Amino acid sequence: MRFLAISICALAILPSVSRAQQAATPSPEKGPTLQAAAVGFHADRAKIDAMTKITAAPVRPHAGQDVALMVVGVGAMIVGALVGETAGTIIIIGGAAMALFGLYHYLE
Repeated sequence: MRFLAISICALAILPSVSRAQQAATPSPEKGPTLQAAAVGFHADRAKIDAMTKITAAPVRPHAGQDVALMVVGVGAMIVGALVGETAGTIIIIGGAAMALFGLYHYLE
């Protein structure tokens, strides 16, 4: 049984060791390509890259932090509504201030 398992492993490894699955000489790819399958007009890649560099929006490094402030502020407003009474009112006002602060920085 052990001999059978070793011989099956050897047969599985043999094609990769003997390079049977690789071409003898590197040749250009033949057959259909994605570029040949595309239908319609083709724009030059350099022109596309140049246009996207001009029209791309500026990167906002702290946008995630601003969104988090808005979400936590709205969550605090919901919790304040559930608490009720004077403490709930204070939590609602604090949550509204936090959400508005996050919105201000997000829109800036």
